[in-house]
Amino acid sequence: MSVWEQLGLWFWQHRLLLLAALAGVVLLSGFAAAVAALVRTRRLEERYRRLMMGRDDLDLEELLSHHGELIGEAKRHRLELALRLQELEGLLQLTVAGVGLVRYNAFRETGSDLSYSLALLDSNLDGVVLTSLFGRDESRCYGKPVQRGRSSHHLSEEENRALEEAVRKINSGSGRVSEGGA
Repeated sequence: MSVWEQLGLWFWQHRLLLLAALAGVVLLSGFAAAVAALVRTRRLEERYRRLMMGRDDLDLEELLSHHGELIGEAKRHRLELALRLQELEGLLQLTVAGVGLVRYNAFRETGSDLSYSLALLDSNLDGVVLTSLFGRDESRCYGKPVQRGRSSHHLSEEENRALEEAVRKINSGSGRVSEGGA
């Protein structure tokens, strides 16, 4: 008997076992496909729930309508914020934007830089120069108005330096305080 005949005889004798093994492989493949389909279905359901914002009572048309309302509300809110920003920017023009401080010794007997001139200007270069003269027996304070970077009152050397420092800071975009010596 040839090899092929022996092989055919073996298959014939074990045909039920081979059919059972083949059925098992088909069954396991089907089970694996079912599990994979179940996993994909769960992922799809989760994405659908997120899309529907967790509300099962909405359909897609209602959802799109709801999203349209949210977009309209966001646009209204953005417009309100833009108007408020414009209002604040207008108010910001009137706030202190430049500060100049010069400390100095106004009287020789005090022995220290206890006197000062302080310039406070807004972005229009309007504001005030404040000067405090500190002496052993008395102190005096002066305030001089400033419009468009100039004062109608006579300014001392220290007051002019404080005013120039404040204007320079506004023009450079930096209104920070720093001290200058006499």
